[in-house]
Amino acid sequence: MQEEKIIKKYFNVVNQIVLSQMYLKEFHTSEDISLSDLKKHNPGHLGTSLSLNFILANLYYFINKNKLNSQVVIGTGHSGVSLLANQWLNGTLEKYNKRYTRTKNGLNNLISDFGSIIRSEINPQYPETIYDGGELGYSLGVAYGYAINTEVDIIPCIIGDGEAETGTLSSAWQLGRLLNTESKVLPIINLNGLKMGSQSFLSILSDEELIKYFTSLGYDIQIVDGIEKNIETTINEMQESLNKIINSSHPLIVFKSSKGFTLPIVDNIDFRNQTSVHKNPLQNYDDLEKMDIIRTFLKEYESLLFDEDDSILSMFDYFKIESPKRKVKEVKIDFEKGNEYQDNIAKLESYLLLFLKENNGLIFSPDEIYSNKLGKVAPYTIEILNENLLQALYQGYIQAGNSGFYISYESFMPIISSMISQYYKYLQQKKQIDRSETNNSLNYILTSTCWENTYSHQNPEFVNALLQRCDDFYTILYPKDGNNLLKCIEYVVGTKDHINIITTSKRHSKQYQTYNDANITIDTVVECENPEMILCVTGDYMLDLALEVYEDLLQQQKRIKIVYVTNPKILDVNSKNALSSDEFKSYFNASVPVIYLFAGYPSIIKSLLFDRNIKCKIRGYNDQISIFGNLENNLRANEISKSDIIELYNPTGISKKLRR
Repeated sequence: MQEEKIIKKYFNVVNQIVLSQMYLKEFHTSEDISLSDLKKHNPGHLGTSLSLNFILANLYYFINKNKLNSQVVIGTGHSGVSLLANQWLNGTLEKYNKRYTRTKNGLNNLISDFGSIIRSEINPQYPETIYDGGELGYSLGVAYGYAINTEVDIIPCIIGDGEAETGTLSSAWQLGRLLNTESKVLPIINLNGLKMGSQSFLSILSDEELIKYFTSLGYDIQIVDGIEKNIETTINEMQESLNKIINSSHPLIVFKSSKGFTLPIVDNIDFRNQTSVHKNPLQNYDDLEKMDIIRTFLKEYESLLFDEDDSILSMFDYFKIESPKRKVKEVKIDFEKGNEYQDNIAKLESYLLLFLKENNGLIFSPDEIYSNKLGKVAPYTIEILNENLLQALYQGYIQAGNSGFYISYESFMPIISSMISQYYKYLQQKKQIDRSETNNSLNYILTSTCWENTYSHQNPEFVNALLQRCDDFYTILYPKDGNNLLKCIEYVVGTKDHINIITTSKRHSKQYQTYNDANITIDTVVECENPEMILCVTGDYMLDLALEVYEDLLQQQKRIKIVYVTNPKILDVNSKNALSSDEFKSYFNASVPVIYLFAGYPSIIKSLLFDRNIKCKIRGYNDQISIFGNLENNLRANEISKSDIIELYNPTGISKKLRR
C-alpha cells in the first residue's frame, strides 16, 4: 500500500476515535448509532483536533520510518481528545495502562473514561507528556529547554496559531539562533485560521510574508497548504516537508488548514472555518439532529479498524514511535563547608560553581548574574531578559532529567507567578499517577530584595502565590546568613518534583551560625526563660534589625526572646510540616505578645498564623515610597525601622497595641 493511503487510513480512523470520545458511549459504525449511544456531556475540543490528527499521523509515520527517538510537545492543551486518540491508536497508551489495550474492549474503555476519569486537557494522565499547555505560550520554550541536554533525536513542537500570538512564544522563535542543541527542535504551526472567537494574526499573512518573517528569524520554513488540495496530495506534501528537515538545522513547518479540517457538509451546513467548531459545534442541536450529524461525520472517516478477532489491524504499527530516552540525573555535590565568614553571595557562588561542574547543570537568569555578584558561574548560565521564556526553558530542561537553578531579583519573579501555579498543578496531577517518573526540582534563588533596592525594584509577592496553597509540592526558605543559605541550598537540590524558593539578600554579610548549627525550619536565636515579648523574624535583614532592637531594649532591662523562622509555612496548622501545638508553644506562649518582622508582605504571615492562639503584630513591606532606596530609608518608609519597633514595645499598653 502506498504511504499516502496508509497515512490517510490512520488519519480517518483517529478522527473516528476523536468523534467517538466526544459524542458516544462506545465505538460504533455510522449505521449502528442510536439515541441511547450518545453521551450526555460532550468533553473535548473538535475544531483543532482534526488538523492536529493530520499533523500527528504524518509525524508519527515519519518518526517510525526513520527510527528516530522523539519527544513530542503540543502547545494547544485543550486538544487532549486528539492526543489521546493517537496514543491509543499507535500503542503508546497501552504500554502504560492495560485498561486501554488496542482491542475493541480497550477502545471502549477509553471512550467511556474520556471526560469522566480522564480530563480533556493534556495533562500528566497522558503518557510521555512533559507540558500540559493549560496556559498558552510556553510550548516552544519547553521544547528548546528539553533539547539543551538530552539524547532524544527530534523534538517536534506543535503550536496553535492563536498560541503563536502570545509574547513568550513570539520571543521563543529567537531560541533557534541562541541555543546550539544536538537534539533537533521541529516547530510545526497548526495554522487553522481561527482562535476561540476571532481570526489569528498569522492567518492574515500571505505565504510570501510567512516565508520572509520566519526566514528572518533563522528558520528553514516549509508551508503545507491543506485548504484547497485533496487529502492524498496534502499528505505527500507533508511527507516531503518532513523529509527535508533531516538536513536542516532549524526547520519549521506551517500546516495551513481550516478550523474543523475535513468535516463534511451536513444539510448544507458547513462546520469548517467557524468559531463555533472550536469546542463542541453540536451543543445547540437536539439529540435527533445531533445523532444525524454525528452519523454523517463518522461516515466521512469510516475505515476498517479491527479484524474478525476484534484486534487492531497490523498496518497501524507503522505509527508506533520510540519512547524518549530519559534518565533523571542524580544530583551529587561534595562541598567544603569551610570559609565560615564569607558573605551570602560569596558562599553561594562557590557552591554553585562546584554544583554546576559536578552535575553538568545550568543556571537560568534574566541578565542579572554579574549584578548578583555571581560572575564565576556566568559560563554555566543562560541569560535572557524574558522571565517567562526562561521559565519555559527551565521547565523543559528539568523534564529532560537535568538539574539547575533559576536566579533573579526578587522583584521581577511575580512575572512568572502564573507559570509557577500551573507547574504546581502539573505536579499535583502527576502525583496521582503511579507510572510517573520523578524529576529534579525547580529551584529558585531570589536576590536583591525589597529592602536593598530602589522603589521600582521592590516587590516581594512571588512567594504569596504558593504560601496560600497546600505545601505538598513546594518549600519557601529565608536563610538568616550565608551558612544557613548553604544548608537551605543543599536541602533543595536533594528534593524531587518540588518547587523550592530561597530568598537571600545579595549585600547581606553578617554571619550568625556555623553551617552545622544552621536550621532550615525554626530556631531560637536569643533565649529568654520568662520573656516580656517575643521578636519573631523571617528574613536576613529582619534579623539584623531584631538584634539591634534587642540590644536597645536589653539596656532598658527588658526581657526579650528572638525566634527565627526560616520556613514560614510551618506556622500554618494545615501545612504538611506544621509545628505541632506543643512545638509551637515551645517557641511562642499565648500570654506573651509577639512582634513578627517579615521580609515580605505582612498579610501572608497573618493568614499563616490565623489558627494559632497568640497576640501578634506583624510588620513587613507595605509598598511605601522611599526616596533613596537604601536599607535604612526603606525600613523607615515601611514603618519597620528600629525606632518603629521599639515604639511598638510598650509594657503598659501592650495588649492594645499588639493585637492578633
